[in-house]
Amino acid sequence: MTQLLLFGFGYTGERFARRQLSRGWKVEAVVRSEETRRSVEAAGVVPVDLSNARQAAADADAILVVAPPTDNGCPGLEVLGPALSKRQRWIAYASSTAVYGDQKGAWTHEDSPLNAASPTGLRRLNAERAWIRACVGLPLVIFRLAGIYGPGRSALDRVREGKARRIEKNNHALSRIHVDDIVTLLEASLQNPNQHPVYNVCDDEPAPTSDVVTFAAGLLGVEPPAPEPFESAVMSSAAERYFLESRRISNALAKASLGWRPQYPSYREGLAAIVHMR
Repeated sequence: MTQLLLFGFGYTGERFARRQLSRGWKVEAVVRSEETRRSVEAAGVVPVDLSNARQAAADADAILVVAPPTDNGCPGLEVLGPALSKRQRWIAYASSTAVYGDQKGAWTHEDSPLNAASPTGLRRLNAERAWIRACVGLPLVIFRLAGIYGPGRSALDRVREGKARRIEKNNHALSRIHVDDIVTLLEASLQNPNQHPVYNVCDDEPAPTSDVVTFAAGLLGVEPPAPEPFESAVMSSAAERYFLESRRISNALAKASLGWRPQYPSYREGLAAIVHMR
């Protein structure tokens, strides 16, 4: 395989594209705005207009869709769907662990119940089902990503900006993943296609958000925000939904099937590495 097409060129997509460029791949990315075109060209990636996207997909050896779904479905599937065929050896869709909904703090595997209830989770679940219907007999892999963090997008930034909150709720834990570990897992699958149809993408240690904020403040040498009990905390409806779901995501399948190991097995290693970059 030598030609990769991306639909979605954000925080994760750009890093994956740069990694594959360094390995000799020809990388193209569908552009839907001039801002995206500039980012794509700056990374050394070939921009593809929407009008040419289906042909680019038909010619690609591998396709990665990371653009989020809307209420109307996955924009990547709408554009590229007619060009999907056995010509591609790897068709990857980046979903979210939000499809699991609330698991009441239990360890959650790829075959756990899909209890999506939030708008984000329902959109992701509907998009997954649409991809599965469109890719019968094709090498589709769905990656369910936990909360993504990395340079410029982490608890460290929220603490610096004075936006971090230390909300505490009993038995509340969620999983995270450093953006660089997403890239290495995607790459492991790209190099070993046809392993499993779904992978959880997360680090080894689910944790309460309050613990992450406290650790980030310590790295920066500042006092963490005062703790706020969830029951009395004033927050937006979106933030409240975040705390109504608790799950501990397992990455055991990706480890066993692909030999993948996260470089940052918990938020502690990941945040420490980001601090040392500055």
